[in-house]
Amino acid sequence: MPEKLRFRISSALKDVIGRDLATDDFVAVFELVKNSSDAFSENIIIRFDLEKGSDGKIYIVDDGKGMSRNDLLEKWLFVGFSAKKNGTEDEIKRTYAGNKGVGRFSCDRLGSILKIQSKTEFDSTIHCLDINWEDFEVNSKDEFIEIDVNYSERESFSLPQGLPVNNSGVVLEISNLRNELSWNRDKLLRLKRSIEKLIDPVPYVETSKKIQIECKSEKDNDMTAVTKAQEKEGEAITVNGSIENTIFQILENKTTVLRAKITRKNKLQVELIDRGVFIYKTEENICDSYPQLIDSDLYAELLFLNTSAKVTFARRMGIPSVRYGSLFLIRNGFRVFPIGEEGNDYWGFDRRKQQGYARYLGSRELLGFAKVQGDEDKFREASSRNQGLIQTQAAIELSDCVKRCIIKFEAYVADIAWKDKLDNDNSVFERMGLDSNRLRIIQLIEKLSKSKNIEVLDFNHDLVSILSEKAKEFEPSLKNLKNIANSINDEKLIKQIALAEKALLKAKQAEYKAQKAADQEKKARKKAEDIAKTAAAKAKKAVKEKNKIEDAYKEEKKRNLFLTGSNSRDKDLLEGFMHQIVLYASLSKGHLQNVLKSSHRFEKMTGENLRELLEELLETTEKIVSTSRLAISANFRLDSSMITEDFNSFLYEYLEKVAAAYNSRIKIHPKLEDKKFELRFNPIEMGMVLENFISNSKTAGAPNITFTSTLKSNILKLVIEDDGKGLDKRIIEKERIFEKGFTRTSGSGLGLYFCKKRIENLGGELKLSELQPKRGISFTIRVVKQ
Repeated sequence: MPEKLRFRISSALKDVIGRDLATDDFVAVFELVKNSSDAFSENIIIRFDLEKGSDGKIYIVDDGKGMSRNDLLEKWLFVGFSAKKNGTEDEIKRTYAGNKGVGRFSCDRLGSILKIQSKTEFDSTIHCLDINWEDFEVNSKDEFIEIDVNYSERESFSLPQGLPVNNSGVVLEISNLRNELSWNRDKLLRLKRSIEKLIDPVPYVETSKKIQIECKSEKDNDMTAVTKAQEKEGEAITVNGSIENTIFQILENKTTVLRAKITRKNKLQVELIDRGVFIYKTEENICDSYPQLIDSDLYAELLFLNTSAKVTFARRMGIPSVRYGSLFLIRNGFRVFPIGEEGNDYWGFDRRKQQGYARYLGSRELLGFAKVQGDEDKFREASSRNQGLIQTQAAIELSDCVKRCIIKFEAYVADIAWKDKLDNDNSVFERMGLDSNRLRIIQLIEKLSKSKNIEVLDFNHDLVSILSEKAKEFEPSLKNLKNIANSINDEKLIKQIALAEKALLKAKQAEYKAQKAADQEKKARKKAEDIAKTAAAKAKKAVKEKNKIEDAYKEEKKRNLFLTGSNSRDKDLLEGFMHQIVLYASLSKGHLQNVLKSSHRFEKMTGENLRELLEELLETTEKIVSTSRLAISANFRLDSSMITEDFNSFLYEYLEKVAAAYNSRIKIHPKLEDKKFELRFNPIEMGMVLENFISNSKTAGAPNITFTSTLKSNILKLVIEDDGKGLDKRIIEKERIFEKGFTRTSGSGLGLYFCKKRIENLGGELKLSELQPKRGISFTIRVVKQ
């Protein structure tokens, strides 16, 4: 018959399940805070008494349900036993932040002496335990269960001044600190930031808990930090005070956010918002793909950290975003450490980023969290507190689902936002409203609407709508919009597309007629020139009929004087400009003829319709003036309205040779960088832009206007500054000067509006400069090299 033997437990077990599992001081504090949270605490105080000349102590005080004497004996002193795990902790079934039965030993990581005071609402006395962890370190051959701990009772809590006396709860007093000197201001601030990351950032989903840090020795330093921050109009970073995870709320209106959740119908619902502007919401079935995530209450938020968001983050948090972390995992209301920490690639983002730097998001561009509810069978946290989740089937499905959300996020960020290089610095949505970016958004919604597995619940109907008829993206967008409208059966959008297609056809017909008229005029001019050349040739050969032929030639020459005279300045160059002038004039003529053809239509024109017509005619007239000025001195061929040339050279030549010739009352100073910047642009429209700024400066009484260009990272920056009377002080919202019709002078209010539109058509931007001169006004244009 075999002999029955039993394990013996060494007192050294204390280190194995204490200091060895809680890998650093922050993890130890996390574990104790999680225990307080599991005890239904609404308020948790972490207090550091670190005054010089006294023994340092750490207090963790909560107002939870507390522990009775029986709880201390049957649960707290029962090593490895977890009432949370076996379901006897509470009468109602719930999930817990911790349930390993060893978190209590984290106290040993912080200090060698622990005093526990505990009381339930039904107790009349305070139950106390006094433990010296060094008693377990005397001899590893001693039995763990043979080491005594002291139990006593008190009538009231024994607390230092300033700590609250709660009706129920637990007070942990940790002394003989193991690393007392390490608890300096920097470490306390890092602890505070770490606990911020520990807290659920969506308080309306979980019962909110108030956690605060107190450290009397740092109050003076906090006051200094507050004063300095107020002087700089910044955010003060302090040790003392409540700990709140608000960074996501601060950033969500400044950057792109994707929110994903599994609904009660077990569908993955995704919503995309860009700088406070709703983009779309979709839904898809996940029962077959992620059966283990059903009833997990999965909720995730992903934030794209553009340059503006990173600056805001650093100002509010006191550290760069990359040092804060990336995508955190929250299980049962508390964070799973170290998932999301700097250098931790649990989700595999950085490995994927290496495969395509410009296509994928990495941890440096991402901030967010994924949160789930579930027991140990689904989401099991490793006993070592820096290993994250054990790879159960549910954990594997969770990772895959989060990666699916990232791919959806990249479809917007990488394929739309990153395409507009000037948008990266913006904390506002403005540039996404440009026709080029709207077309990309329309194409994304089209792709989603055509997917068999995805249902488009809603999208931004202002963005996904008919583009401006003048935009080059107008015609291709109609096909995309038609596919969206048919996929989701949007009758209103279908009608709008039908009207837009009619307008497009009408515009094409008008353009065709104008082009035809211009071509006929060109053909007639060419014919007349050929006749003149033929006549000249005949004149040379026909010596006998000299007088008669010379008379005929002179008569023909009179009819073609302008054309043949242009030989003195390269007739071929002038040809393109003349063709463009005729084209613009024909378009204007067509607009007027369409209105005048029907007196009924003319009589019914509203003020808005009439204004639009006059705006069209004004713009066309300006184009004709600009074209005629270029025709006199330009040394490039204008075969169409667009050219591909060095933009810097164009600016210099125009300002020196064209603008200076027509603007005698103001001195123009071009200070342009001597670097080539090739760009495809409309020289006529760019001339109009430059002339508009010069005209505005003259109106403002400026004797000088300066154009300064710099080139950096394929972005040309042009600063236009004058020394006139500057911006009208009555204008409070300064950016309104670019609005259509906005003016504080006798002008039309269209100049700056047209300038902004023309720069945006190049993929650039026009803004008031951040730094304004003491006298005058300054504008900044930025254009990306194509």
